[in-house]
Amino acid sequence: MAARRDGRAANQLRPPQMELRPLLRADGSARFRFGDTAVVCAVFGPREPRFRHRELFDRASLEVVVRPRIGIPGPKERQMEALLARQLEHVILANQYPRTQISVIVQLSCCDGAVSACAGNAAFLALLDAGVAMKATAMCVALAVKLEPEPVIWLDPTEAEEAQCDALISLSVDGSRNQLVSNVSSGAFLDAATWASCIEAAGKSCKVLEAFMRMSLQKRLETFLKPG
Repeated sequence: MAARRDGRAANQLRPPQMELRPLLRADGSARFRFGDTAVVCAVFGPREPRFRHRELFDRASLEVVVRPRIGIPGPKERQMEALLARQLEHVILANQYPRTQISVIVQLSCCDGAVSACAGNAAFLALLDAGVAMKATAMCVALAVKLEPEPVIWLDPTEAEEAQCDALISLSVDGSRNQLVSNVSSGAFLDAATWASCIEAAGKSCKVLEAFMRMSLQKRLETFLKPG
């Protein structure tokens, strides 16, 4: 397969960027970017549910809403909501907030590939900013697979690369437990060896993202606590 247009290696992420609290009226918010793909996420709660039928007596209920860059939500946004719900349900200590609701609103800003992964990372950071208790760190990455003439895996694909490939996968990995949390795939069927290679690549990349997040938060805290 030809070299990537932006000069990256097959296992190389685009430079990630993160920003906490871009939205002041939310309980927590974050902006996450992979290259030209950017997502903003807002978290409201834990708070009293707007509808009583959503109230759970022993834990918080989770609401995830994905809004497209333009137009109204469609099947892709619904699929992304399901992926994010599985990821966030894994990390949130919901039993600490009985009879409440946590709303996660995801706004897609710029879309140039790996949108689901970008949204997952923005949602996790927004929950962190809101002070919601969590038991693990689950980061997300996307992969594009080209099967012929031999399987090639591209990490963090652009929109153009996604159009060229046979299968697309978004995975969320709990780095501390080395556990696959959630995944969604489309396109061609992958054999066991290729799928194992995808999971291995995702696990390594999520550990890199977790290290980047911790370093960024540490620098932000040092700046905040720096005496005037």
